[in-house]
Amino acid sequence: MYKRQPTPFGIDETQLESVLTSLPAGLNVIGFHLHAVSNNLDGAAQATFLRDAITWSIKTASAYGVNLRVVNAGGGLGVDHTSTTSIDLAPLSRVSVPDGIELILEPGRFLAADAGYYAAEVLDLKTTHGRTFAVLRGGTHHFRLPAAWGYSHPFTILPIDTWDRPYTRPSVTNTPVDAVGELCTPRDVLTRAQPVDRLRVGDLLVFARTGAYAWDISHHDFLRHPAPQFIVL
Repeated sequence: MYKRQPTPFGIDETQLESVLTSLPAGLNVIGFHLHAVSNNLDGAAQATFLRDAITWSIKTASAYGVNLRVVNAGGGLGVDHTSTTSIDLAPLSRVSVPDGIELILEPGRFLAADAGYYAAEVLDLKTTHGRTFAVLRGGTHHFRLPAAWGYSHPFTILPIDTWDRPYTRPSVTNTPVDAVGELCTPRDVLTRAQPVDRLRVGDLLVFARTGAYAWDISHHDFLRHPAPQFIVL
């Protein structure tokens, strides 16, 4: 069973009859779009949802005289942005789709997440009130997902050995670091308390699995900061 709750998306099931009976002449409904789950890592649960979506669509189509041809079960194929874990698709292969019905899935981040990396230069290293911050040339105006979802996105350090500044290169060793952006808001945070062996100003932090829900959902042009450079390989 699924918990029903208010949402700005879709149509309330109790209003479905009035919607279907008020459609303009010549507009034919051929199916239903049921998007009830997002970023699910449980393959068995996702398969159960697909079966329920098909069953509900067949029952509802029959009740309202809809010639059912399409069931769009939306997205939900999950990726753990903090690890290499993704949803197991094997249970989905065992979902039976009746003849004459096309089941549509929206794989979204499952396909796109691993297709992108976000790299940002460390502009400054500072410790305030016992907490060390790596301030980046970038931030949530390029990659908003960690702040939007409230999680810490792991990074890998790409050392840059060249240093041509006329002052001593700031660095930290053996300490947890918050990776934060250059925006004037305390919410511009990509990572909290990730331990580093050594990190220097001028090094790059590389964030994996950023091919989905990164640039596309970010608040571009925040205080007129420039967009990132895109490199396609």
